[in-house]
Amino acid sequence: MTEMSSRRRKFLPGAIVLFSVWINACGGRTINKNSAQALIANSQLAPFSKEDVYVESVNQTGARDAIVEARLKAAFRFEKVQGQWVMREVRLGDRPWENVEDVLRALRVVKADETRSTMDKIAAALEAYRSRNGRLPEFRDYVSLCDKLYPEYLNPLIRVDAWGNALAAFVAGPNRVRLVSAGPDGKLGSADDIQLSVPGPEN
Repeated sequence: MTEMSSRRRKFLPGAIVLFSVWINACGGRTINKNSAQALIANSQLAPFSKEDVYVESVNQTGARDAIVEARLKAAFRFEKVQGQWVMREVRLGDRPWENVEDVLRALRVVKADETRSTMDKIAAALEAYRSRNGRLPEFRDYVSLCDKLYPEYLNPLIRVDAWGNALAAFVAGPNRVRLVSAGPDGKLGSADDIQLSVPGPEN
């Protein structure tokens, strides 16, 4: 790389990393900022020191799980390209440097897989509804479809894909539903949409 900037360590800019911390049942044990900081520092995410983890809040959502909002210290490498600084690599804790594009690409793959798994659950709920009622439910949009499925066939309720964008549903033919996620760009009708037809094509 040309004109590589010196390594700089700083908190992820404006980012709050969310952790869902699973707590083993042991005498009503709760989680606080200090214990959450220790858990994150010793997690498989990266070998952080406690000084590299700043816990902003802890919300224990049940006896066995909690949401922790924390800022993590990270290192970034920049390259000057045609007069503009471009972020090329990132390192969390003492992990190796990772290409930023590779990290983003991997995240997109993970979220796409999560979205497909979510849509499979909705498809299973639709099949269960059809098995009991002899037909798929009538609906106007995805929200009204979910209202027909929840809670008997789809529980917990699913409204969004892995990117946090609302799912869509369309009538695709007689007794057929098309489920659609807008994909990474959040725009329905673009090339990265993720779709699933229920039921699948007949042989």
